This record gives sequence, structure tokens and C-alpha cells, in this order.
Amino acid sequence: METTATRAPVNGVDYVDTSGGSTGIAGAQSLAETFDNFLVLLTEQLKHQDPLSPMESNEFTSQLVEFTGAEQAVLTNNKLDSLIQLQYSNQLNSVVSYIGKTVTANSLALNLDENGATIKYSLGGNAKTTEIRIIDEDGNTVTTLEGKITGGTHEVTWDGKNSEGEQMKEGVYGFLVVAKDAEGEPVQTTQGIVGEVTGVESDNGTLLLAIGKVVIPLDQISSVQQTKTAETPPDEEPADEEPADAAT
Repeated sequence: METTATRAPVNGVDYVDTSGGSTGIAGAQSLAETFDNFLVLLTEQLKHQDPLSPMESNEFTSQLVEFTGAEQAVLTNNKLDSLIQLQYSNQLNSVVSYIGKTVTANSLALNLDENGATIKYSLGGNAKTTEIRIIDEDGNTVTTLEGKITGGTHEVTWDGKNSEGEQMKEGVYGFLVVAKDAEGEPVQTTQGIVGEVTGVESDNGTLLLAIGKVVIPLDQISSVQQTKTAETPPDEEPADEEPADAAT
């Protein structure tokens, strides 16, 4: 089950697909058919007009101008469709470079894998208590982690175990950072996750980055870094050989 992270705390502007490529093609075809019919009717009218009282040219000249304007509008829309598609393709090619990199993203959902899950959060000021509640898909609190109480940005890793010490299954979980001051009033918080991008998806024109089974809108990514790999210890240098005893 893939889950789209809630856009919090920063809301982006929803993308509205106005390309309407198929609509533009249909509009051009309909316009061409209507224009052909108009020319047939105009020709018949001219053939059967009264020579002593020819029809006024103002009316059909005006209609010709209107058809020309409509044709230009359809052509303009088709060109805009092409530009939009080109822009989207360029964005997609650019976003593919995120795969394999570690990102920080605003999110209310996390992906638990074999390495646990890393949560990143910020406190707007000092707190007396800070809790990070891990929530399963049924809305139940799996466990509660103790967070830092000083203002600023912090990270904490959930090892995937519940409050009973049992290992939970891998997948998507919700989480909530709750901080309160000495008077019991809430301290302003922002929360997100840190993880490796495993794929890129598109939903109605909106590009999404996949971190495991959690998908994040591109405008919710706050930082991108090279993924750190486990360092291989350097080969041990061979011990110096003791010099052989000199022959006597």
C-alpha cells in the first residue's frame, strides 16, 4: 500500500492539468468540419442568388474572419500543449537524478525498513517535554519516543519496535511530534523524514518521490544529499619483518 504524505506543515499549490491535448485535437477536427460545411452553403448561396439583387458580402466576410480567429486559437492551444508536455518531460528527467540520494521531506508518514526509520523535527522554542508518537494504519499508537526539548532541529531513529519491544512489520506508519512547555502549552513544531529516494512517480501531472512506500510531493523536499555508504576499513599494512640475524 503506497501512501502519499500529507502536505504539512507547508502546503503547496495544487497542480491543475490544463493541457487538454485530446480536447485540442477534437476541437480542430470539429472546426474543420464546420468550416467545410460553411463553404458549401456559401457556394450554394452564391450560385442561386438573384443577379438583380446580389447578396451582401458583409455577413459572410464577417463569418470568415470569425472562423480564421477560431482556427488560430486552436493552433495556439496545440502549441501550448506541446510546450507543457516538453516542460513536464524536462522536469521528469531532472527528478530522476534524485533516485539513490538521501532527502529530507516534510511528512506525517514514514517508511519503516530493515534499517528503521529516521525522523527529523524542529522545535520553535525550548520545551519541557517532547514526544514522538508512532501510529499504525488503524490509528493506534505503536510506541512513543522521547525527543529533545531544546529549540532547533533534531533527528531520532525509530528501530521499528513497539512499546512491548516487539519488532513491527516493515511498511508505512504515521507519526506525530508533540512538544509542550512548562505551562503545558504546545510548542510550535515542524516534522519530516529522512530517507533514500527509491523511485519517481506521477499523479495527474504532479511529480512525486518515493521513499520506500511513502510518496512525497516534490515541493515538500527541503534538502538533498548524497547517500552515505558504509565505509570499508583500510587494508591492514603487513607487519615489518624482523631482520635476519647476521651470519657469524
